[in-house]
Order: sequence, then structure tokens, then C-alpha cells
Amino acid sequence: MLGRRQLREKILQALYAYNIGGNDLSFVEQKMFQAIDEIYHLYIYELNLLLAVRDYAQEVIEKKRNKRFATEEEKNPNLKFVNNKIFQIIENCKARKEFSDKHSELLWYLDTNYPAMIFKKFQNSTAYLDYMKDETLDFEKDKKIILKLFFNFIADNPTLYEWFEEIKLFWADDIHVANNMTLKTLKSLEENKPLNNLIQVLKPDDSIPFAKNLLRTTISYYPECMNLIKERSNNWELDRIAEIDKIILSMGFTELNHSHQIPAKVVINECIELAKVYSSNKSNIFINGILDKYARDINKV
Repeated sequence: MLGRRQLREKILQALYAYNIGGNDLSFVEQKMFQAIDEIYHLYIYELNLLLAVRDYAQEVIEKKRNKRFATEEEKNPNLKFVNNKIFQIIENCKARKEFSDKHSELLWYLDTNYPAMIFKKFQNSTAYLDYMKDETLDFEKDKKIILKLFFNFIADNPTLYEWFEEIKLFWADDIHVANNMTLKTLKSLEENKPLNNLIQVLKPDDSIPFAKNLLRTTISYYPECMNLIKERSNNWELDRIAEIDKIILSMGFTELNHSHQIPAKVVINECIELAKVYSSNKSNIFINGILDKYARDINKV
């Protein structure tokens, strides 16, 4: 689920598109929520990837079993991994199946290279080898090995990141969010209990109004924000200030003036963090100085 910081990132991106691209508000807002929706698509894609790794492992087993001169071990393979109960719970998740049926591009049956690459590396890991040697059947051990598979071979996989980025440009900034959602889902699984509810990206009663209000209010308040920046930037000309810095400052001014439930310190810190990610090295110091001074001027600190 997106926190306020990730939401502010999406709002910042939308404001930048609005200022630079000259698009109208409704178009920019639609694109912002589309980008947010795509995080859920990536989340489902990752859950489906786990099943695709299992399917590839099963395929390898069947090919060896059907060899003309198969060994006894190949004829009677160890099925512990492919029968892992975590896979069964994910596969039987109604919400995942229904969403994947509507979005077949999130299935991996046409893209077997990555499931194969992941399994080939994973099957040589100490964790996998120890798991396969252990003859005991234990749900927590099943969960633990799938968490290791995901964390070490999917979530921490630069090659896979490049593939995700090629598919959807929106995913480039949001892989970490989808990874956290997938990890949280895996950790929540319990023995003999179905996975009935998947994690939603937004809270409809909270996040959507926050995102809409901050986007729209910042746009309407933007000319006034430019004056506030000019008054507090030690006579710097506005055109010498980076566009992204002006947008971050405008978001900060807007929240300080219109979001009375959010403490000024929180607003300023969030703007500083945005500057660290999206602007130049010293922008966070510049933004902190202006917003802190303004917060004191209006008695919010």
C-alpha cells in the first residue's frame, strides 16, 4: 500500500508533467492514477512469477523423467519444491486468478526466460539444497524457502528490474513498492487458510482525496507560490531555480497553508526527501531553508 511519501512522489511527477508538458489537469490526474494502478499490476505480475518459477521446475522434472535412459533418481524425482504449499495458496487465490484472466499480459507463459534464469540460480543455492534434503513437511519451512526465493532472486535482481522497466515505464520507480506488497503477502500466509484478500495500493477513503486535493490545490495556488519563493530566496531570479525545486516548494507551501492536520515538520521533511531523490545535491538544503522560514513566519513551527 502506498504511503504518503510515495503518493507525494506521484503528485510531484504529475505536477512536473503539467508544468512542462502543458497538459490539462484532467489528463495529468488520469495519468497519475494510472501510474498508481500499474503498481497493482506489477504486484500481480510478481505473484505470477513465483508460480512461473514453480512451473519451470516442474517442466525440468518432466523432461528428465521422460528421457530414454532416465536414472532412478530422474524417474522418482524429489517433488518437495514444486509441491510447496505456498505455491498452492497463491495459485488458488481467486483475486489473483480473476485479475490475471482480465490481464493476460501479467502471465508468464510467453516469457519463460526469466523464470528459467531464476530457478537455475536458485536451485544451486545452499538454502534450496538444504530444503530439498530435509524430509520433514513443515508449512513454515515452505514459507521460509519461498521468501528466500523472492527476496534473494526476484526482489534483488537487476536483470529482472530492466525487464520490468522495458514492459512498463511506470514500474521503474515503483518496483520497491510492489516488492514490499509481495513480501507482506507471503509473510501473511497461514497453513490451511486461503488467500482471500490481496493488498490494495490505495485506501479509497483517504489516499485518493489526499492525492487529488494536493495536486489540484498546488496547481491553483502555483502563481502565489512563485511569489512566496521569490520573497524568500535571497533575491534569486525564479528562472535560476530548477523547475523541480519550484514544484517541491509549491507542494510544501500548499500543504503548510491548506493541510491543517499535517504538522509543519512532517511537510518540510517530506519535501526534503523529495528533493534528495528528484533534485540536485544541495536542493534539499535550499528547500529546507525556505520552507522552515515560511513555517515560522506563519507560526506553524
